[in-house]
Amino acid sequence: MEHCFPNVPGLGNVAVSRHAQDRMRKDGIAEHTFRDVLMNGATIPDGQDVLWREKEDIRIVILRRPELFMGAMLAKTVYRIEGQAHARKR
Repeated sequence: MEHCFPNVPGLGNVAVSRHAQDRMRKDGIAEHTFRDVLMNGATIPDGQDVLWREKEDIRIVILRRPELFMGAMLAKTVYRIEGQAHARKR
């Protein structure tokens, strides 16, 4: 697993936390899937310090300026998201 992704579109350098790597293994998220979401997913701001990258059923939570900032954002965690419930038509 790569631990750092330079020049991510719209983000710059992104490091991947050990927690995110463990979650990928636990949730069965392949490295190429993670890379696709990171490089091509929709960017969703969540306050000033956090944003998400999402694509299909994967979400990456990214800290813009983690503690001990070393010039890279931090992919803190990654997980599968479930689709929202939809009301049935009768």
